[in-house]
Amino acid sequence: MKYNEAEARKLSVNRKKRRARLKKKSIIRDLLTIIHSYFPFLITDLRNVKDPRYTNYTDYDISILLIERIMSAIFSIESMRSQTFEFNDENMIKNIAIILKKNLEELPHHGTINDCFEKLKPSELEGIIKKMILALIRRNTFKNSRVRGKYWQILIDGTTLTSFPHKHCNKCLYRRYKNKKGEVTSVEFYHYVLEAKLVLHENLVFSICSIFVDNEDGIPDEKELYSKEYDEPSYEKKKQNCELNAFQDLAAKLKGMFPKLPICITADALYPCKKVFEICRKNGWRYILRFKEGCIPTLYESYEATHTAKYKQQSFRKIVDEKKQEYFYAAGFTYEDYNINFVECKETELNPSEADKNKEEAKPFLFITDLAVARMNCESTVMFGRRRWKIENEGFKVQKRNGYYLKHMFSKNYNAMKIHYYLIQIAHAISQLLENSTDLMEAARLSLKQFHKNLLDTFKSNLLTTDDILIAEVPQRIVLKY
Repeated sequence: MKYNEAEARKLSVNRKKRRARLKKKSIIRDLLTIIHSYFPFLITDLRNVKDPRYTNYTDYDISILLIERIMSAIFSIESMRSQTFEFNDENMIKNIAIILKKNLEELPHHGTINDCFEKLKPSELEGIIKKMILALIRRNTFKNSRVRGKYWQILIDGTTLTSFPHKHCNKCLYRRYKNKKGEVTSVEFYHYVLEAKLVLHENLVFSICSIFVDNEDGIPDEKELYSKEYDEPSYEKKKQNCELNAFQDLAAKLKGMFPKLPICITADALYPCKKVFEICRKNGWRYILRFKEGCIPTLYESYEATHTAKYKQQSFRKIVDEKKQEYFYAAGFTYEDYNINFVECKETELNPSEADKNKEEAKPFLFITDLAVARMNCESTVMFGRRRWKIENEGFKVQKRNGYYLKHMFSKNYNAMKIHYYLIQIAHAISQLLENSTDLMEAARLSLKQFHKNLLDTFKSNLLTTDDILIAEVPQRIVLKY
């Protein structure tokens, strides 16, 4: 590509400014400021985690192992082997020592870290995550993110943590794949986690509670799963755990952790059912759930009849960003003894291209809720319902594809996998606050991956000073740039 002289001069200035921005080492201090301002207890709590190792045989305090793994996730390091390589750096060792206020000559090898994680109780880290969430919701910063000004929105969804071509352990879940003849061609074994994430404004989702979906009674052998006899009706099969059963456990755990927290559950079209309605009613929670035709057929038929009869009276339109949004709301439905209301939004391009015209007509966003609905709150209720995709986009997708390597097997041990998962959630919480409080990405035109790579490089090329620590430890009012 050719540039004229003016364009070349402009590009040169931009590059010069970019280099100047990247030379600043304040980003290290910014990271510490985020930790101390939002989670001032974090370093102390990491020191107080109950170490499962024998004291006489340990060279490194438990806090060193944990902070190294958290920092590794923040720096977007893809594996434990790479972590050992990147952290084998004089400035890195000194900076970790300064953060923890310890004397360090070396940092632990990844084998030492995983040996510890195999024995460490996940509940130790769950307690830290709970304190982090409480610290966030007690700040006035996020009060406006609540549903109807009262309920904290919790998104529910599950994801595959890691998968295997062969049986990993008796806790695995499994999927059997068949050809057209009905023969089993492959069996996928995998570990699955059901996650509850707290939404704090448009760009921020934080892990609040997790359940690992396990087969408690064990699973059949691989040979058995491939056999034709396994599909016979008379064959006695072991039942697998499923997401809805796991939600029951997740809800009980969430209620135990936050008994008085006003909550609004948001989930996909798997969740509209009597079991979920009962759990929400029992816990005093509200819900906004994605709804589709096959969820509860009788309820859907009643809604369709009302939609046809009352569309003119209970619908309205808006134009937003060159898109036409058609809203409809309907109240007063019952299923069993549960009161249910509907909100719907159909979104179409105002000036569709020829390609868009030929596409199949998009289905509307349809949600059910036990919250009261009317014209004045229909649009906002749809908006809260559409936040459901944030657990996939800002949550799982970021953690899998944008630097946290969630699906990477950091350890072959299942308990250690859980520890890595929780530490990734802690790292992601810190990273989100840092990303949304700095203008470095915008000013230097960095992608998310480049931003975290720059953070790693800065940690390795600059040394924290006493002034950096003193400034970072002073609680500050941080303005988030969302």
